[in-house]
Amino acid sequence: MTAKQATILASEVRMLKSAQTGRKYRITISLPYAYSRPEVKDWPFANPPAKWPVVYLLDANWYFGMITDMIRAMAWGESTSDAIVVGIGYPEKPDSQETWREAVARRAIDFTPVRDKEYEESNSELTKRPFTTGSAGGFHKFIKDELIPLIETEYQADPSKRVLAGHSLGGLFGAFALFQEPALFEAYVIASPFLRYGDNFMFKREEAFFMKHKKLKARVYFSVGELEKNPENPILTDMLRFTARLKKHNYKGHTLTKQIFANLNHCEVIAPGFQKGLMWALKK
Repeated sequence: MTAKQATILASEVRMLKSAQTGRKYRITISLPYAYSRPEVKDWPFANPPAKWPVVYLLDANWYFGMITDMIRAMAWGESTSDAIVVGIGYPEKPDSQETWREAVARRAIDFTPVRDKEYEESNSELTKRPFTTGSAGGFHKFIKDELIPLIETEYQADPSKRVLAGHSLGGLFGAFALFQEPALFEAYVIASPFLRYGDNFMFKREEAFFMKHKKLKARVYFSVGELEKNPENPILTDMLRFTARLKKHNYKGHTLTKQIFANLNHCEVIAPGFQKGLMWALKK
């Protein structure tokens, strides 16, 4: 029997070279099953909207299939909306281990707001290649000025229902995007964010934002595992400190939800963190 590479139903891949970053991205797009035949009225395809929510997913090389199937299955229960999933990832190679290393190195460039030479040095050996950081600003412009216009021009995407979802360094970028241009996304699903990165950059960024702004028009869901207590990177403690600051500053127009998952570590919490966050973001 001849084996072929598995694919995800009702999905497509587009390679996009960014003018903002100068780098190429592997954009994976999945569409709701009701997207192509809106005339079908049977459950679970009945009453499709004219335009769909869009989940912009970071680290799509790893999570695109999981998130696509998760959103589709939840929508069958009719309490959440189905959605277009736009996975932002990196070009893949036949060697899966090399693809993993390349994604680890590339995400560090895109998801981090400032350079951290110590972080670069500690990860260059892991990825077996030069490791650089600090280009989140350009990556944000790529999403805002290139990717979102493409999706909202060529697909039935609802501009008022954009969701950004990211874990770990992706969660760091989600927090960065929240204070870069809050209203670009209607909801932010921020899982296990690396908030201590760059000498506590995000704590300083939030404080600087608060000094100039008293409004933060965005819904935000934070999640973390109870076991994320590494002394060198206490993600649980940092997330609790960060969300406490948001609550203290009491921004107008801001909705904050946080959840701690018992007995789960940084990697084990990925699926439940995304699942609960997306259920919250796509609630009807």
